[in-house]
Amino acid sequence: MNVGGKGIYVFGIGIALLSLVVERQVRSQNPTPPLGPNDEFTVAVNTSTIEAGPVFVADAGPQGAGFRVINGGVRNLGNGTAHAATNAETQMLNVIQTNPKVRMLLTVAEGLYRVIARKSAGIGSIADLRGKRITTVPNTSAHYHLVKMLRIANIEESDITIVNVGANEMAAAVATRKADAISMWEPEAESALEALGSDATVFQDNKVYRELFSLYTTTDVLNDARRRRELVAFVRALLASTEKVRNAPEDVIPLVAKAIKQPEEKVSKSWRFHAFPAALPADMLDVLTEEERWVAKTQQRTALTREQLATFIDTTVVREAQIANPN
Repeated sequence: MNVGGKGIYVFGIGIALLSLVVERQVRSQNPTPPLGPNDEFTVAVNTSTIEAGPVFVADAGPQGAGFRVINGGVRNLGNGTAHAATNAETQMLNVIQTNPKVRMLLTVAEGLYRVIARKSAGIGSIADLRGKRITTVPNTSAHYHLVKMLRIANIEESDITIVNVGANEMAAAVATRKADAISMWEPEAESALEALGSDATVFQDNKVYRELFSLYTTTDVLNDARRRRELVAFVRALLASTEKVRNAPEDVIPLVAKAIKQPEEKVSKSWRFHAFPAALPADMLDVLTEEERWVAKTQQRTALTREQLATFIDTTVVREAQIANPN
């Protein structure tokens, strides 16, 4: 009887596990459905990045009641699960071939990236990165930053080895000698610096490249009267929150740290490696034109021209938001 009872128990466990597998398969086959006409205005942001700070501050303020923030990025605009989204300019260039309705509105933050390397790997200059193992996230702004920094010493991508690890495992990869250097946004770069201590070498030149973490929407939203009003209201809230981020970082760092699930001390140390323009940089089209050549090469397609890229920038929403809130 005891054996039979155990058999029934094991059978029950097996059924439960099978049900769990089936449930997960169904979820994977049925992703989040597109937003409906009555759904709340939704903004997709990477909820692990400091660059999204102004969005978190806006969401926590009184105007946050007018929109919803979800984890994601510009790709959510393609599947209809967001009305607006943030991402580095690299990601916009990665998606506009399949979603030409995407439009860039303004740059929320600039990421002032660093390459952190191990001295003990024989790295004392950028030229010493030749032949080394470097961890970054492929086809992202961090990857492009690495490419631009390597060019300083006439090093090609083929002259290094890219080490692929999880986004939160990159600092550890350098510390445990699985990689010799890291090119990554904050606070992972700061984590690498802390892990290496006196063995760290830092390379930074933001004239060579700085990330342009921007806000995007689609022509569908721009052409829908109701959604456009909601978008303008969100941008207005974003402009106001950016003033707080710039002028009182000590007040917003705890909020941002909580939002991205990082210690306040680490966010505070990483804070100076960001700028928050809440505007379209004057050199945006120059950056996009050069970067598009690299993205197009990785996607094995013809690069868009400067004139074509200009059509993906919309300045009208910011102007409307500023007129509605001139102060």
